[in-house]
Amino acid sequence: MYALGILSDKQTIQKNEQERLFTDFDIQIYDLENVDLTTLQGIVLHKNEHIQIEKLFQWLIKFRENPIKPIWILTDEPLGKEKVIYLKLGVIGFLLESDSFDEIAWTIKNGLSCMTIGQNHSFCLEPSSLAVQIANKKITLTRLEYSLLDYLYASENKVRTYEEIAKYLWSKEKLVPKYRVANLVFHIRQKIKMVHPKYVDMIKTVHSKGYSLNLSEQTNK
Repeated sequence: MYALGILSDKQTIQKNEQERLFTDFDIQIYDLENVDLTTLQGIVLHKNEHIQIEKLFQWLIKFRENPIKPIWILTDEPLGKEKVIYLKLGVIGFLLESDSFDEIAWTIKNGLSCMTIGQNHSFCLEPSSLAVQIANKKITLTRLEYSLLDYLYASENKVRTYEEIAKYLWSKEKLVPKYRVANLVFHIRQKIKMVHPKYVDMIKTVHSKGYSLNLSEQTNK
C-alpha cells in the first residue's frame, strides 16, 4: 500500500475516489500537514488562489531533504514558464483538475512505482508486464514474485514478517510454511543477480523475522 500526502485547502479527492485509489490502485491518502513525512511515498501539492505560493515553496524546500519521494503539482489550469522553477525544486510532474480520475490515478501510481538507486540508476515496477526495471535492465517476474516485491516496495524499508507476507500472497490459505516465502525471495534474488549482481542484497533478510526492501542503502553503492 502506497502512502500519498496531499496539501490542499479543500477535499481535493472525494470520498468515493479515495476508496477507488485504495482498492484499485493501492494508494492511501493522508493530509500532508498531519502525517509523519517519513511514512509517505509521494506528495501532491494543490496550487490554486487559496494556497499562498510561499507555502508551496516552503514545502518544496522541506522535501528536498527527502529527494527520493516523487512530488506532483495539481492545478486548475496549465502552468506557464513557472513550471521550470517547480521542476528545479524537485517536482516530477503536473496534474490538471480537468484530467480524468483514471489518468491522474495512473500517473501517480506509475510515479510511485519508481525511485532512484545507485548512481542515477532507477528502480521501477511495471504492473502491466509483471516486471521490474533495475538500472534500465528489465527483469520478468512471476505473478507471486511481482506481488511480493511490490508489497515490500510499498512498505518502504519496513520489515514484513513471514506471516504478513504469507497472508498478503496466499490470503485464502490458513497455514503457509516459511519456506514458500523464502523460496520466492531466493528466486527474485537470483533473477536480480543475473542482471545486476551489486543489487542482489536490496532484499534484506531479518533473521527469524522476515524481509525488507532497502533501496535507500543502494544509493551509496
